[in-house]
Amino acid sequence: MSHIRQISNEDNDKIIKLLYKSFGPGRFARSVYRLREKNDRDTEFSYIYELNNQILSSISYYKTFLNNDINGLLLGPLAVDPEHRGKGYGVELVKYTIALIKKTMAYDFILVIGDYHYYEKFGFKKINNTFSFYGPVNSEKVLILPLKDELKNSEYKIMEFN
Repeated sequence: MSHIRQISNEDNDKIIKLLYKSFGPGRFARSVYRLREKNDRDTEFSYIYELNNQILSSISYYKTFLNNDINGLLLGPLAVDPEHRGKGYGVELVKYTIALIKKTMAYDFILVIGDYHYYEKFGFKKINNTFSFYGPVNSEKVLILPLKDELKNSEYKIMEFN
């Protein structure tokens, strides 16, 4: 854990380079960027994994809402330097930040657009309800981690993320 620290403004250029290296320029076409364009990164829960002054992984969160009033966070992007994938740096960041978010009890859910087989180990589930998102998205990749019992036990007929 000693290599994990909160993102600072001085990290922005290095994170942009890491995102380009990890995802390329095509990342801007993804629907999650519509939310990221509207909202600032929530720096309270955005962290990096750093080793020898090199950022090997970063995770960011953005505020979002379900049905206009249920408070949540969008996880992402989670980026790992391609030369260091498979070493657990991304896993450590996800575990660490989810634990921080849970401690605050300020959010009802965490949403991520990602690979189910990667995120299920953190408790994320596929959304089986009808939902609308910020733009076109592969419904198999929209995953939610309910943080409060009301959300875990609810049966929303329509879920609108905004």
